[in-house]
Amino acid sequence: MKLKDLLKVASKVSLRERQLLLAHLLKVKPGDIYFIEDREVSKKLQEEYLKSLKLLEEGYPLQYILGEWDFCGRTFKVKEGVLIPRPETELLCEKVLELIPANGEYVGFEIGVGTGCISITLLLERRNLIMYADDVQDTALELAKENAKLHKVEQRLILKKGDMFEPVEGMVFDFVVSNPPYIPQREWENLPKGVRLEGWTSLIGGEKGYEFYERFAQEVGKFIKDSGFFALEIGHDQGSILKKLFTEKGFRVDIFKDYAGQDRVLIGWSL
Repeated sequence: MKLKDLLKVASKVSLRERQLLLAHLLKVKPGDIYFIEDREVSKKLQEEYLKSLKLLEEGYPLQYILGEWDFCGRTFKVKEGVLIPRPETELLCEKVLELIPANGEYVGFEIGVGTGCISITLLLERRNLIMYADDVQDTALELAKENAKLHKVEQRLILKKGDMFEPVEGMVFDFVVSNPPYIPQREWENLPKGVRLEGWTSLIGGEKGYEFYERFAQEVGKFIKDSGFFALEIGHDQGSILKKLFTEKGFRVDIFKDYAGQDRVLIGWSL
């Protein structure tokens, strides 16, 4: 069977995803598929492709099959059970970078490092930055370490295991950043099967969905400098309630919308 015929196999999976899958199996760039569409494909590769295609049709994430995904124009290793980088989170990085000029020296802290895509992106864009980051999951810490080495920033990313601010007790930072779990637990069963593979810990923020932010608002003041700030990704329907929460705790807060017009990033400063 030729490559072009394999791509024509009936499937509800989008053509783009099928191209990415085939490129991965053939170890070529997706754009090169068109130049080799007359190539004969081995029986083994056909079987592997059809097996993976079935997984995709059942809702298994393409990112986990590929073992990597792009974020802010760079490729990061991904692994089942750890949050997959998403375009919406790129706005979080953009807003942090706007607040830390390239010529300054900063120390930041990320809660819930996951793949490391946020901290590593910031480190690559700001050469004088040092990042501390924690996570409760060993898998995430191992993955972040692997990605830091891949992007050659492992000397400036200090990883610690623990919850919230526990691993950095007594330290203060120029900024704190996080993309925490913020989905209410009642929505777990309604999430697509593939999304649930990212893990309860990565996604579910408690009964209300915003319990993380309540804890964070209580503690963050002790961990940022007087001139510091914090930047958080938030749920699309959480903007007003979180603005009220942080304002009542004595912070000045701005909410930024993503490219779909949904509330997505909260930035806060001490008054």
